[in-house]
Amino acid sequence: MKKWNRLGIICIMSAALPMAACGVTGVELTEEQNSQIVEYAAGLLLKYDANYHGRLVQGADLEENQVEEEAPATEPEEPAVEDVSEETSVEDVAEEQEVVVERQIEEFYGIDGISISYTGYELKDTYPDASGDDLVFSMNASAGCKLVVLNFNVANVSGQDINLDMVSIDSKFRISINDASPKYALTTMLMNDLSSYIGTIPAGASENLVLVCEIPEEEAGGIGTIVLLMRNAAEEGQLTLN
Repeated sequence: MKKWNRLGIICIMSAALPMAACGVTGVELTEEQNSQIVEYAAGLLLKYDANYHGRLVQGADLEENQVEEEAPATEPEEPAVEDVSEETSVEDVAEEQEVVVERQIEEFYGIDGISISYTGYELKDTYPDASGDDLVFSMNASAGCKLVVLNFNVANVSGQDINLDMVSIDSKFRISINDASPKYALTTMLMNDLSSYIGTIPAGASENLVLVCEIPEEEAGGIGTIVLLMRNAAEEGQLTLN
């Protein structure tokens, strides 16, 4: 439609110009009238041409707007959040170790009227020495080992006879030599075994009682520290001997 309007205007202008210039028989127009027709036709041409270009521009804008409207609105991407959840490591939680207090043997086991003091150790292959007719029991060291015999003076300081029964006290002794893991004292049939002694100690008298353990023969010459650990139903205690 726009194309035919432009062609029509051009035809009007083409017709008007020859009529004025060639003097064709028909309606005679003055020069002023010809100028008005040409001016009018030119105005129409510019009008339609301007409208044509304006519609093209508007149409392009409209298409762009439609594209923008039809395009789905993209939501702004949220920044990726790193998983910062803390890993609970089965963080090795160090358990508080119970402090083992230094205690005397008679104090730890609640033995009244008795004083027990450590007097030293002996290294033996056999204990007691195999001599005398009154020897009831003796023990030998295992192959490659030495017996460590810990000696204790057990004195009655009460002024009256005391029946000492270490079995009923349920005494338990462990021995650590040179800071090694403590081991229970050997179970023996010795009459003077401190852990199993049953007897009467007269007032003012004393008995030599022992605890026995074993140590490898190559370590026997280098004994430095000896620690005695005690246990009852409620707690533990220790006594540093060397």
